[in-house]
Amino acid sequence: MRLEDFYRQLEVEPPALILLYGEEDYLLNQAHQRIRSAIFGTTRDDFNDHQFHAKSARVEEILDAASTYPVFASRKLVTVKDVQLLAAADQDKFSAYLEHPLEQTCLLMIADKIDSRRKFFQLFKKKGVVLKFDPLTDRELPDVVRRAMQQRGISISRDGLDLFCSLVSNSLHEIEGELDKLVLYLGSRRDIGVDDVEAIISRGRSENVFVLGEAIAKGDLVRALTLVRRFAAASEPPLLVLNLITGHYRLLWKIRALDNQRCAAAEIARQVARPPFVVQRLLEQARRFSRRHFMAAYALFIETDLAMKSSGGDAGALLELMVIRLMRDK
Repeated sequence: MRLEDFYRQLEVEPPALILLYGEEDYLLNQAHQRIRSAIFGTTRDDFNDHQFHAKSARVEEILDAASTYPVFASRKLVTVKDVQLLAAADQDKFSAYLEHPLEQTCLLMIADKIDSRRKFFQLFKKKGVVLKFDPLTDRELPDVVRRAMQQRGISISRDGLDLFCSLVSNSLHEIEGELDKLVLYLGSRRDIGVDDVEAIISRGRSENVFVLGEAIAKGDLVRALTLVRRFAAASEPPLLVLNLITGHYRLLWKIRALDNQRCAAAEIARQVARPPFVVQRLLEQARRFSRRHFMAAYALFIETDLAMKSSGGDAGALLELMVIRLMRDK
């Protein structure tokens, strides 16, 4: 059953048996709250709201709660979390109830993962509603982010969207949190660009290097130096930053070589173990650099590495000088 169809069914009458499982906890938790709202509305009902954890609750206790009628209400909710922790023998104890559930009870089971071969799951699938919440794939991520922004009444540039997707994980919980920060940052504005994403979205070292590589490829010296100084402000050792830039160039060189062999973008993504939308951006970077630039860059990396280790000079200044020369040799 699709999630949208399930929500429509909830508006009519919550099913007696519901199993929610999967790794996408944001959507799963949303579904859990929708179930609670369908049964209790906005009120609290301690008499008819039973919550158990599979690790500590006895099966007999859960079954007793599910088998008794609600108190001064038409429905009750019995929730059991982390059902995957139940032993197979304990899961089998639910068989009789699953065959003939009490209509006035909504038995909600929640799990990270399930064994679809077990009788427990097969009975749930036959008698109730089973919903699986898979993590977003890299292919789905851009469309999901765009729709989430549209729901907030904001638009984003293509470059801004690509950068946003490269900086967040596939967790909807993280995505929603970062979008909320962006909306607060925008104020009355309704459009997002690369600068907005760079200003707000948290990123690690590799992502900063990605953006630095893009700035170098586009010849944007101001942004490139700003990013180098951002590393310094974060107390990142200049030698480490140099190694990260060198690694980024190696990746670009490999992507450029595969592109010259006329490999499809999907095949390049597989070989370099990067999401397709990230590879597309890396391809754009790599195609801006000539073979001569790559050769000059590697020589410059070696020169800067030796200078940092032997001269005793300002390593940060050496790093900035290297970036300026990279731009000049482009």
